[in-house]
Amino acid sequence: MPALRPLAVALALTVTSAAAAATPAPAEPTSTELEAATDRIFAQWNHLDTPGCGMAVFRDGAVAFHKGYGQANLELGVPIGADTVFDIGSTSKQFTAAAVLLLERDGKLSLDDDVRKYVPELPDYGQTITLRHLLQHTSGLRDYLVLQLLSGIAYDDYSTDRQTLDLLSRQKSLNFAPGSDYVYSNTGYFLAAEVVKRVSGKPLAQFARERIFEPLGMRNTRYRDDHTLPVRGRASAYSKAETAPGQPPRSGIERYRIDVSNWDQVGDGSVLTTVADLQRWDENFYRPVVGDAALLARLQQPGKLANGEPIDYALGLMIGEQRGLKTVQHGGAWGGYRAQLLRYPQRHLSVAALCNMATADPETLAQRTAELWLGLPPEPGAQAAQRATVAMPAAAMQRWAGSYRNPKTGSLRRIAWNDGELELHAFGDRFAMRPVGKDEFEVDGGPIQALGFRDPGRGRPRVLIQSAGGERVEFEALPEFKPDAAALAAYAGDYRCEELGRDYRLSAIDGALHLHDARIAPERLDPLERDTFTQDGVTFRFKRDAAGAIDSVSLDVGRVRDLRCQRR
Repeated sequence: MPALRPLAVALALTVTSAAAAATPAPAEPTSTELEAATDRIFAQWNHLDTPGCGMAVFRDGAVAFHKGYGQANLELGVPIGADTVFDIGSTSKQFTAAAVLLLERDGKLSLDDDVRKYVPELPDYGQTITLRHLLQHTSGLRDYLVLQLLSGIAYDDYSTDRQTLDLLSRQKSLNFAPGSDYVYSNTGYFLAAEVVKRVSGKPLAQFARERIFEPLGMRNTRYRDDHTLPVRGRASAYSKAETAPGQPPRSGIERYRIDVSNWDQVGDGSVLTTVADLQRWDENFYRPVVGDAALLARLQQPGKLANGEPIDYALGLMIGEQRGLKTVQHGGAWGGYRAQLLRYPQRHLSVAALCNMATADPETLAQRTAELWLGLPPEPGAQAAQRATVAMPAAAMQRWAGSYRNPKTGSLRRIAWNDGELELHAFGDRFAMRPVGKDEFEVDGGPIQALGFRDPGRGRPRVLIQSAGGERVEFEALPEFKPDAAALAAYAGDYRCEELGRDYRLSAIDGALHLHDARIAPERLDPLERDTFTQDGVTFRFKRDAAGAIDSVSLDVGRVRDLRCQRR
């Protein structure tokens, strides 16, 4: 995984380059050597009692190598193979975007159409939201996945399109003006699926089967729009099973828990496929069967904001560059499934990595595999393998617990000390932090990959947080805020969230503010600063009236901004 120690790697590369200048270039690795090196990349998942990954390298129109590592089903002992079916999460978005472009080519819609032309149930925000905005994450619409979780719909609840449309129709504001910003939102692709259904007269699952999957011979690929239907060859998905305090560590397959969702929405995700089928789709970009060269070029054309600023997101695909080579890719995550499809069009080489464990990192696995098969040295600052956990005194870790703010954007992160380890609270979830070096930590799975702390001595401590995509952002520690009992009582009460269709109850218990939910024990809210608290990545910002009394609270969760709940 990429790590926060580029200097040593840079020095190593410098030495390697100097040596290369003085010695003949090594012989090209044989297929056997490439396959053995690929096995080493996936070695963590190559066990009989772990979930794992299916992977394939596509080169010059053929499958150059494919293999399964680990188990598709731990209970039955079924190994992963080339035809194992995985849910590819957001990697599905490119198929939804292609469906919309096919309808545009048919003359039935335009990307510049107002979405309310097809989905009039959406509120009129006084600004046009186009289909292009939906597909490029520039609509400003709040993310429906976050909205459903905030409204009390859990991943394992049954959830339908009708529920989601009702929830979206209640939203009173946008995150930002359409076209003015880029914030990833699954709502855009959910609505794109609804548009395909209403324009074509067919559900997206049927439209994609007839117009994309069947013409390409993708026999094991479908949109999953009914979670109750059995799917031959599908891998189960898993996440880490927690051990209750005081209980012995779990062993064998009991280290894992089944992690699947009962939500039936499609468009933003829910394509089930195999690495073998993905090769057929990947090759379509070189020798079109579905669409034509012009349509496929549009699918890969990066977007722009209203002010002309370019963004890396095209239509269901992210466009980038690595060492002078163009990359076209998209990852995915849903339940315990993880996916990545990474293409280097100038070299006609792609890598697919599909996994059934929440802590798997197919983005890194695919990139390292691609570097190997392309003959590229590791990215400067990147690491050849996951760093080992090191022993670190509790006091040395506890000193970093606290609240941190991005001084540029105001976004907040909470780092908590819990049961002998540090946890990062972000994106509505908690992520265990493994110590890997002095004041350096890694996170296995999830959107955050690494954290590095420093204390300048003068001023506040800082943490450099690196995302799984490689972006690094520095956060500054906030002064400790400890409200007394009277201050906490001022926040307690019942709050009505009309946009969510639910109530929140807050109470002051044992010197802390707690959130009550009928399903779980009261959840503690951690104070950040006056009138601001956080809980599992959700920021609660309390508002005061003219007299200084608390009258409402707004919720912020990255992809949902300023959602107001009124005190009752």
